[in-house]
Amino acid sequence: MKVILDNPHVQSLLASSHWRLRRLKKSNPVIEKSQEILLETTDGRLLCHYTPAKKAESGPLMVLLHGWEGRAESTYIQLLADTLYRHGISIARLNFRDHGNTHHLNRGLFHSCRLNEVADAIRLLQQKLQPSDFFITGFSLGGNFAIRVNAVAAEKDIRLNKVFAISPVVDPHSAMLAIEANPVYHNYFLRKWKKSLKRKQHFFPDIFSDTHWKKQRSLNALTQVLILQHTPYARTRDYYRGYELIDDILDNLRAETHVITAQDDPIIPVKDFKRMEKKENIRLKILPRGGHCGFITQWNGHSWVETYITTEIKKG
Repeated sequence: MKVILDNPHVQSLLASSHWRLRRLKKSNPVIEKSQEILLETTDGRLLCHYTPAKKAESGPLMVLLHGWEGRAESTYIQLLADTLYRHGISIARLNFRDHGNTHHLNRGLFHSCRLNEVADAIRLLQQKLQPSDFFITGFSLGGNFAIRVNAVAAEKDIRLNKVFAISPVVDPHSAMLAIEANPVYHNYFLRKWKKSLKRKQHFFPDIFSDTHWKKQRSLNALTQVLILQHTPYARTRDYYRGYELIDDILDNLRAETHVITAQDDPIIPVKDFKRMEKKENIRLKILPRGGHCGFITQWNGHSWVETYITTEIKKG
């Protein structure tokens, strides 16, 4: 069985698998006790699911950010949330625009350069909930957002204690090439993106100038057709650069940032993390195995990431 868990594709698939949710059995207090908070940012409305710990007043709060085409109920989000909640930490599971059941909240399409509304939403959460300690954990694209929020924290008046980025997108173009090189991952993301776009069109039938996007058979082609119509960028290269974790971002991180990745990640090439090796405020951990957002160590679905983050939070 250990040999199977050593496989990076098994790890990557298990990260989001509903099979892992069996660990929660019939009780999932993070979901059962959650409250919806609609955050009105200057750019758009984002939906957050907040679960206060038993001693929530002035206690620690963790904001969790899912990956691209994930949602606040994604398996990896639920399991980390459950672990932290059982250690007395309040949980805020934030949906990005057009993720989860939020396509109706904003007319404009989601894209990965919408940092301002995500940072504003996190600032509003801090202002509303007034936690004693404030943390962010993001997975994949959510990890990329978590790092970028940290970089603008001072100008946004966000006071962070620590940030955790799990398998974050570092170089978007590099990640896109890796995904397109694997038909399984490529078709998975293409199918999910098109499904999301169809849902968006249901609520805003006139948002697309034509239906040419439906015929695209690659992620990069769909990006060229759609993203460039709905962003200020004239070229996909500029769009990818718009959310790449460049030195200007990595050199401006205020809170201690823990970046976790695996050498065998089939989606985010490990070579992309070389730029982080000597950054002062980054604690880079490159594990030999773990796939993409997996790091599953036991057949009950437990991820090493859950133990690591809980331990680091308790250190203060």
